[in-house]
Amino acid sequence: MKILPYCLLGLCLALVWTGSASAQASKVGFVNPQRIINESKVGRIAQEDLARLGKEKDRRVRESLQRLDAIKAELGKGTLSVSEEQASERSLRLAAREYETLVEESNADIQSEERQLIQFVMRRADSILRRIAEEMGFTMILTDPEIIGYVASSMDITDRVITELNSMI
Repeated sequence: MKILPYCLLGLCLALVWTGSASAQASKVGFVNPQRIINESKVGRIAQEDLARLGKEKDRRVRESLQRLDAIKAELGKGTLSVSEEQASERSLRLAAREYETLVEESNADIQSEERQLIQFVMRRADSILRRIAEEMGFTMILTDPEIIGYVASSMDITDRVITELNSMI
């Protein structure tokens, strides 16, 4: 039984030694997805599509608001009969609900489209990231700038990914 502690000690030392050896061999890269979207051709094209969608949604929201304002203005004149005023108030409530629903749906659609844009561009960059990782010996490439405190410029491969993405178009 006295041999067991020595075996455990030997096993722990072996694990520490192999763990530190593998830690030294790992190499981590970084790519900034927002820069890829903002600076690559494919990202800019996708952003233009998103901007067109945003303008269309904004146009519909403004039209809905104009209808709402027209009903308010009609009610504000005070020239309506009681039954016309009640009908206008119902129309106003309905138009207000429609406006609020339209704003919420428009915001949700734009956010969803933005997420899809990021996924589309990053899927296009994925094969490039894999190839660069193999070429440069990276065991991991991080893509979230929010959780990273510091990145050495030699580990940031964003410019290279943008260049290679642009050459694909």
